[in-house]
Amino acid sequence: MLQRFIVGLILLNGVAVILESNRALHATYGWLFSLFELFSVAVFTLEYLGRVWVAVEREPFARFSPWRARIRYVLSPMALIDLLAIAPFYLALFVAIDLRYLRFFRLLRLLKLSHYFDGLRIFSEVIRREATAIAAAMLTMLILIIVSACLMFSVENAAQPGHFESITQAIWWAVVTLTTVGYGDITPITFAGKLLAMVIMMLGIGTMALPAGILAARFSEELNSRREYVSRRVATAYLDGVLDDDEEETVRRLQKELGLSREIVDRMVSSHRHLAQQRSFCSHCGERID
Repeated sequence: MLQRFIVGLILLNGVAVILESNRALHATYGWLFSLFELFSVAVFTLEYLGRVWVAVEREPFARFSPWRARIRYVLSPMALIDLLAIAPFYLALFVAIDLRYLRFFRLLRLLKLSHYFDGLRIFSEVIRREATAIAAAMLTMLILIIVSACLMFSVENAAQPGHFESITQAIWWAVVTLTTVGYGDITPITFAGKLLAMVIMMLGIGTMALPAGILAARFSEELNSRREYVSRRVATAYLDGVLDDDEEETVRRLQKELGLSREIVDRMVSSHRHLAQQRSFCSHCGERID
């Protein structure tokens, strides 16, 4: 129930930021937005302090002393996001902060949803592990954009200096073209420019798909790896033919830590229970009888 309440409050904060940007709504219901902001900050502050306090019970902070574990948690990426979501409100009490920046930090509260949705946590872990490959793909895209912009500037500048009057304008065209968005506000008119644009479009289809392909493949691998790990742990727990309370608690803890759905883990437990029932065990010592 509490988790649903926090998720709903996070979503409502996103809606509030959007609605508050409307001057008419802000003028009419400004007091209501301010009251909702006070309530939200109070709840998120208590949530943040609670997470810091219980950090000593979570992996991988449990092996440290209590205060050292809390400090390490405070410096973790998700804890910093939680802090940034509430800190501007308290800073604004003492320092004047531009409303535009305040609105941006309030939108960061949407990132808090990763605490409650397993898929978001897995996705962030995949990005962290594949940071090198993604960075290489992004660098390739950047090089292609710059090279395309320079070439297009060279062939189109004389024909339409109003559109391709600098490489910076050509970079805008290159980004729009390579991402296949195609706004159409800047287009080549010479034969060489159109021919070059065709080549750049074809290169863009493959190049811009690289990061998505890397993330999709790694996401699938990460899910399979986590499922196999939990399945092995369940199989080990059923070696004596019984899944006791401590073993079941361990399995449920792994389910939450690894971001797996309860349905998947329930199927694993059911499958290994069925296999265990097909084996014979000694009624006195619990050892398997081969």
